[in-house]
Amino acid sequence: MQFCLLSSVVPPPSTTPAPKAYMTSVKQPRSLKAKGLKDIRIDEEVKISVNISLERFHYSDEKELEFPSSFTSSERAFVHRLAQSLGYISKSRGKGSHRFLTIWKKDGSQKARSIMTFDLTHNSKYVVRSLLQMFPITNKERTDLLPRMKRGHNRDKNRTSGRLNNGIPQVPQRRGSSDLECFRRALPVFERHEEIVATIKENQVVLVVGETGSGKTTQIPQFLLDDCSRKGIPCRIFCTQPRRLAAIAVAERVAAERGETVGQTVGYQIRLESRVSPKTLLTFCTSGVLLRTLMAGDATLSTVTHVIVDEVHERDGLTDFLLVKLRDMLQKMPSLKLILSSAALDINLFIRYFGDCPIIYIKGQPHEVKQLFLEDILRTTGYSNKDMCKYEKEMQIELQSSFSDDILSCIRLVLLCCVQSEKDVTTLEPWLMKEMDSCISSVFLEQDTDAFVQLFNLILNENISIDYRHSETSATALMVAAGRGFTGQMEQLLSMGASVHVKASNSWTALDWARHFKQTEAADLLESHISSLEAGQLDESSLVQASSSELSAEDQELLKAYHHSFDDEKVDLDLIMHLLHRICQSSDDGAILIFLPGYDEIVGLRDRILFEDKRFAEHQHRYQVFTLHSNMQTSDQRKVLKPTSNGARKIILSTNIAETSITINDVVFVIDSGKVKEKAFDALNHVTMLKMVWISKASALQRKGRAGRCRAGVCFHLFSRLRFHNMLEHQVPQLLRMPLQELCLHTKLLAPINCSIAEFLAKAPEPPHLVTVKNAVQMLKTIDAMDAWEDLTELGYHLADMPVEPHLGKMVLCAVVLKCLDPILTIACTLAYRDPFVLPAQASQKRAAMLCRRRFAANTFSDHMALLRAFQAWQKARNDGWERSFCEKNFLSQATMEMIIGMRTQLLGQLRALGFVRARGGGDIRDVNLNSENWAVVKAALVAGMYPSLVHVDRERLTLAGAKEKKVRFHHTSVLSQPQYKKIPPANAQAAAVQSLPTDWLIYDEMTRAHRIASVRCGTVVTPLTVAVFGGCAKLPSTALQEPALPRADYAMNEGSDSENEDPSTVHLAQVNIDEWLNFKLDQEMAELVFQFRQRWQSLFLRRIRFPSRPCSQLDEATLRALVSVLSAEEQAVSLQQPTGIGQRPKPMSPNEPLQTSSWRSTGSRRSAQCFPRAPGQSPAPSQPKSDRDKSGFHSKRSADDRVCGKLDNLSLNLSASPSSTSERGAFDFTSPSAGVGFILCSD
Repeated sequence: MQFCLLSSVVPPPSTTPAPKAYMTSVKQPRSLKAKGLKDIRIDEEVKISVNISLERFHYSDEKELEFPSSFTSSERAFVHRLAQSLGYISKSRGKGSHRFLTIWKKDGSQKARSIMTFDLTHNSKYVVRSLLQMFPITNKERTDLLPRMKRGHNRDKNRTSGRLNNGIPQVPQRRGSSDLECFRRALPVFERHEEIVATIKENQVVLVVGETGSGKTTQIPQFLLDDCSRKGIPCRIFCTQPRRLAAIAVAERVAAERGETVGQTVGYQIRLESRVSPKTLLTFCTSGVLLRTLMAGDATLSTVTHVIVDEVHERDGLTDFLLVKLRDMLQKMPSLKLILSSAALDINLFIRYFGDCPIIYIKGQPHEVKQLFLEDILRTTGYSNKDMCKYEKEMQIELQSSFSDDILSCIRLVLLCCVQSEKDVTTLEPWLMKEMDSCISSVFLEQDTDAFVQLFNLILNENISIDYRHSETSATALMVAAGRGFTGQMEQLLSMGASVHVKASNSWTALDWARHFKQTEAADLLESHISSLEAGQLDESSLVQASSSELSAEDQELLKAYHHSFDDEKVDLDLIMHLLHRICQSSDDGAILIFLPGYDEIVGLRDRILFEDKRFAEHQHRYQVFTLHSNMQTSDQRKVLKPTSNGARKIILSTNIAETSITINDVVFVIDSGKVKEKAFDALNHVTMLKMVWISKASALQRKGRAGRCRAGVCFHLFSRLRFHNMLEHQVPQLLRMPLQELCLHTKLLAPINCSIAEFLAKAPEPPHLVTVKNAVQMLKTIDAMDAWEDLTELGYHLADMPVEPHLGKMVLCAVVLKCLDPILTIACTLAYRDPFVLPAQASQKRAAMLCRRRFAANTFSDHMALLRAFQAWQKARNDGWERSFCEKNFLSQATMEMIIGMRTQLLGQLRALGFVRARGGGDIRDVNLNSENWAVVKAALVAGMYPSLVHVDRERLTLAGAKEKKVRFHHTSVLSQPQYKKIPPANAQAAAVQSLPTDWLIYDEMTRAHRIASVRCGTVVTPLTVAVFGGCAKLPSTALQEPALPRADYAMNEGSDSENEDPSTVHLAQVNIDEWLNFKLDQEMAELVFQFRQRWQSLFLRRIRFPSRPCSQLDEATLRALVSVLSAEEQAVSLQQPTGIGQRPKPMSPNEPLQTSSWRSTGSRRSAQCFPRAPGQSPAPSQPKSDRDKSGFHSKRSADDRVCGKLDNLSLNLSASPSSTSERGAFDFTSPSAGVGFILCSD
């Protein structure tokens, strides 16, 4: 594949709009924003051309890409660095004008191959043998666990839940009288109602572009109802809304305007909630509910006359997906009418997609809305902060100073030193400064690594900044370490919070030091660290410099000072509070709507208004604060639409949910942060991220339109006019930035039986890349959601109904089968949303935050344990009424914790709807939590869900390797990245961390790439048996178990063989092939035991998935007990800690609710571990001291439920590592792995 310059790659703008799309797409990759790439100065045309070429290369089948010899050395350096950051291999060859640069995609030859083997404890072998003797694998089970050779039966269209109710078209009743009739007639859309109805009658597809406040959402459906009522024509209308709250709010409004209650002529249906009846002819629903209805077949719309897709401009993944299906159905159903409605529609795109269809334009409310941008706000309000004042003083010093360069450098040194976050340099005693200077000098001049010991002691014991600068050179410890290539000490300094941006007196950063002294490895480490920390878009200060001619001198200085003091990639809550106070001072009435990107910012601003800012907290009776977020309870969200009592002023804190559909009539002032949180999928790294991005111009205008509903209003945009002009016209469609696994599952329920997923998605208005679709389909096959023909499996049907990504859905279903649901619910919801731990900016606080995370992990070598215990401890604090201070103390996000609670409730509700959790009896909430206290069992569910996200430890090289990466590092936020130390991380921390791992396997949540190094986040150490049994597809080919290449006897006779094809050390071992990479070499008897044990589990899982409500059989119970026993024993054999309290289910309650006593406890550990015989002569738990066994409270007496165990030896096997209950405690012991939390427990 050859590289072409931009002029030959992209057609000129006059011929096609494609270049604009390409220009937009190349701005997105995070790697371009890393400072390492910014440092290389090359022409913009070359940058864009390189990015376009690499993007096309990624989505092509080509294996290599060659760049021309005309490139300069700077351009080649840019390509090398960018290619490495994307995971490619690059190399230059030749000399002078014949020097070419080529990049390659990594292939299988790059995979790290090390011997994967393990052994079982004597007791574990005995338990597995006993199980297999009692219940040997039958021929039918073996056949069921082989991949199918023929395509199965057609899909079951009635499997999906959450569909719209069936109904028939009827003639609508005449509308009743309503006090809102005068308001309806005053809306701009009302005067066009005859034209709108006539246009819809004459055309199958109609586009309605109505400005905010025009009334299009509430009135167009009513126009159709009223017309059919007058003419006696039956009708049935579905109207989709992008959000649950919008569907409810609009339905209630329309019903009120018709003089009736919701559920009669007008109703709504959202997931797990509906208000409809047989008389309902107008149903408001979410896009997802209508999609699930269509999954039952095209006949579901045969009784529908009109479909209205409202707010179609939002382009969420489900709406685009819905349009594909509706366009297909319009050809089959000529009588069906489709109305697309929006305030900011990309008209040309939809005309191309649906053909030549009419467009109706409707004006909005006549009230004027004044716009103020950031420079206007700074100028008119006089806003300033300490950092802005400081910047202005610095500028004055630079302008007025006539000193020599040396004196000026000293002044800058003083100014820089003043910002040191810990003990100020001016307050340091002379001897401390002398000691610190001596240590830094010794490291650089004498290359004395021992000086770091003294330096670390001074930093920690004397509270000196980690970024202390040498009194003469301003060099920091990180700089001199980089200059001498001491990477181990650099890792220590970076983990302790050292800044990579500080400059010495010669303006060099640590990266400059490494490059100048040719320390390549040190430079790589720093570039990796910079790339992982700094993502984002073009900062506004760059825009100001680029377009300074468009600004007045005063505005330029204001914006420069502001952006010097605040990172505009965040939300300035101080500025919002300042604006809020000015608004309240200048006017007495009018609701204030504040747009914020996410729930974190909403909670932070809410707490400031209600508790922290005295200007508001002391006058709470004057204000009523409302919050709006899509994941909140709908009953709470409805309150914002009603007028306040006692004349209190409404302050609404909202995400972009208030941009469209929801109309709050009394809003006069809008404060627009200009940010939104989007879920984006990085197809290169296969990582899903929730990131904060700038809104589009269309969204900014929508937000402006929310003001002035009842009178003239004002909109305050917290971004400059320059930023506004550089925004995208419309947001990037979600279909192009979301992971496609979930969408591919839904595709199989919508697409014709012989239509492939890629073929169906190619019909979208802006289809995703083919390679991305293929990767998603392959991943679904890997986790058993699809078969070789892309048909959904039994598991796939269930995953399509789960409100989380497929791999998390599989994890939850495995937890149901393994009876450890509650901890997995918490972990799955946390992974689905975001990490609740916050990373502070100050170096000393970074260390404290990391230590806090490690205390939650409690020596279990698990980030997932840290997430679980942090949530449980927060629940305890919440019940006791001190959750806010708990979050502050432990560096946790209160908003994230509240969100996880709501997600847990929704996910559990879906499990009940699918029949996996029953109301009572077998399969009830107690039953599915019997093993929740056993961490080894919980980790088995984690492995089943996280596969294929596995990493193997290479003990010889002390490195980590993945299936596609020969070298992987721990991410710096992982508790696994730092071995057990108190304050000072050891030199070469990564190698020390790998060496300290008790097993050779770990799972991880996501892999990210910064520069050339891949790193894994959120990992947990697991035993090899857990990987062998729970990893991989359920159905493996017959070649999965391979006999030894040479029996032991033959191997002894052929010891002198020099065959290059066989490893002499493993030639006598059998092999268990889980996938292409995951190959275990084991003794033949061991291999057969492990493989059949795996088959026994997979058979159980498939059986429970096929019949979720069927009671467990004797075989099921025996298999579960064996799994619990063996998993626990293997954890104990490698001395992995078993914490307690992890299976207790806290009851959601308000802080003022009285404490109650516990009503149930987890008993699964006692019941599940005692029904298998010990191997003769074995102690109950070899690695557990007798005193601990005595405390566990286990008994060998069996219950009536365990009669099946009578087939086995009467001796009991006590291999469970967790006690059956814990004492109620009021405090949480972070350091003890066996510490529990006293929670309020409930039975349901």
